Amino acid sequence: MASARRLFSSSSALAARPRGPPSRGAKDPLDITNMLAPGQQFDFPLTRPTLLKMEKRRDFLHYLRLEHLQFKDLVAFRQRFLKPLPSQIIKVRHQHYQGEEHPASRKVSIEVSVAKLPLSTDAARHKFKLLAGPRWNSQTDELKIACEMYPSAKMNEKWCSDTLDKLIKEAENTTDPMTDIPLDTRPTLSKLRKSGSKRSSSLKNFPKEWLGASPSPSSPSAPSPSAQDLPSAGVGKQGGAELPTQKP
Repeated sequence: MASARRLFSSSSALAARPRGPPSRGAKDPLDITNMLAPGQQFDFPLTRPTLLKMEKRRDFLHYLRLEHLQFKDLVAFRQRFLKPLPSQIIKVRHQHYQGEEHPASRKVSIEVSVAKLPLSTDAARHKFKLLAGPRWNSQTDELKIACEMYPSAKMNEKWCSDTLDKLIKEAENTTDPMTDIPLDTRPTLSKLRKSGSKRSSSLKNFPKEWLGASPSPSSPSAPSPSAQDLPSAGVGKQGGAELPTQKP
């Protein structure tokens, strides 16, 4: 009986792999760690820290492509810096986090010098500072208003602008000029002390006008008390008062 030869096999090529761990020095072609360059390491398995590292690498490559391909096209949008005009007295400050969503990105603040505001009289400026309260800086004479109540930066900027208009309108109202109320500079001094810019009172920064006029050398000086006028501290006396002596 002739023996039949096996011309083909239906088994997979993977089944032909030797079972068990590979020998020392051999590389498994199906191992993902062998796909990396020499010296690189891969945090296997795909855990969350590994995925975060890969996502960070993708973002880095994305900005590198933008720098290489699109930065040269941004030259057409370049504008020359111009100093603000004298009529542009309000400084608006926005803050962003390079495209990332952040709760503080909607915050907007405006700063303006009180001396440059369209206030007609000194009484109006005095009332304006009183109405501003701690938002007025007594050191720089500037007003700062900030807002982050609304979901967008434009809405917060609009609220700051409307608040400034209301303060100017109320300061021009002469029904109650508030000239009898002094300005309170304590909020500004408190902020300076907390930041370390201003120290507490000492002999160096003591107001000299509080010391009074010093006597001139030509003016006659008061006579110094003699030794007889001073209370003695001898026997039989205590604190300048004589004690009765006891008779033997």
